[in-house]
Amino acid sequence: MNALLTSAPLLLRRRGALADVLPIIAFAAATAIIATVLGGAAAFFGRSAADPVAMTGESSIMPFLSFCAFIASALLVPSAVGLGGSAARLSLARREQDLATMRLVGGTSGQVGSVAVLDVVAQSLLGAVIGIGAHVAVTPALTRLDFGIAPFSVADLLMPLWAYPVLVLALVVLAAGSAGVSLMGVVLSPLGVARDSRVVRLSVMRLVIWGVLIIGFVLFMNVGAALMGQSGGGAMAIVIVVLFVAAIVAGINVVGPFIVWVSALVLAKTAPFPSLMVGARRLAGDPRAGWRAVSGITFALVVAGFLTVSATLGEASNPEEAMLFTAMNTGGLLTLGIAAVLAAVSTGVTQTARVIDQAPRLRAQHIAGAEVAQLHRARLAEIAVPVLLSSIIATGTALLVITTVLGGTPNNPMMALQYLGSVVGAYVLVIAAVMVASPLVKRYATRAA
Repeated sequence: MNALLTSAPLLLRRRGALADVLPIIAFAAATAIIATVLGGAAAFFGRSAADPVAMTGESSIMPFLSFCAFIASALLVPSAVGLGGSAARLSLARREQDLATMRLVGGTSGQVGSVAVLDVVAQSLLGAVIGIGAHVAVTPALTRLDFGIAPFSVADLLMPLWAYPVLVLALVVLAAGSAGVSLMGVVLSPLGVARDSRVVRLSVMRLVIWGVLIIGFVLFMNVGAALMGQSGGGAMAIVIVVLFVAAIVAGINVVGPFIVWVSALVLAKTAPFPSLMVGARRLAGDPRAGWRAVSGITFALVVAGFLTVSATLGEASNPEEAMLFTAMNTGGLLTLGIAAVLAAVSTGVTQTARVIDQAPRLRAQHIAGAEVAQLHRARLAEIAVPVLLSSIIATGTALLVITTVLGGTPNNPMMALQYLGSVVGAYVLVIAAVMVASPLVKRYATRAA
């Protein structure tokens, strides 16, 4: 035990400042987004529950705006939580080889688990504290947003004091739990991890479950919602619709890795040029990581698809409708902005982390004769495939939900142009993330062993 603890700092050596900062950035972004979204939703619910003195116009629309805030929270918070879980796995993945070495030299499962989890917990705690600070710093700027109603104060948009330690504790527990799950491979088969000989298998049930959700949503909208409306259950029908939409959007991250895996296997066998074949093989070897690199962008595109519908609401005929349209437009843009921040952090962190993870492989390929330019093209192919698939899935999901809810396909050309701009923005974001991590490819490929 003493020998293990003595060797743990050496085995779990730091892989450089950048490798340590990446998970902390992800934890900080997740914490800031969750705190900001929950604080904003609480502000709307608090305004809705308040006594509407001299604000009859505003009070008439606050229940609906509170409902919209609930939808935004249902869309954003799970993705932010997922970023926190990914940060924990990201932190552990780069030390998987070292943890396996600790097991092979005599460390027990409990000893290895304790060292690894404490390392992840320390990073998550630091990131969460930084995230709370970022949330508090950005809140005054949010009070200047025009929702068409009485402006919110800083106190309105901040969570209760007791909620902040609860949020930090929840994220630390999430990080520890995600690290514990990721450790199962090391505990069960340290030699397999050390030799990197694990075989990826993803079940088709991922696709089946998502398909069942979509079929259930369409059937409910065509049959169940009308029946519940006739029987006086309109409010419950709306809640069920929201839950269906949230489940379908969350299910994208379940079915996405499977679609990436199948597509990568096909491309690896049919690729017309070497860089695409190499990129496809990397994706087939770790489709979950490939999908995590674009999951934030996929979510942002879905939100953008929903947001385009607000452009067809028409002109306001009374002050209440004017306030409602202003609030929905500002809230939609704010939701899209938060989703874009989430996508930027997720994509940038994941792309940079993947280069760090692949450092030994990049070095080996360069020694074997691959030029740095070829390694860049292979990495571009590795990210281009998931991005293309994510844009197709996001567009299809948004179109399905919109046409099902509206009962037809929107024919406003401005909607198509606005969504096309969002897609172009997503591709620009991916290119930026690839460019940020590009210098690392040359560094790791050409550095001495």
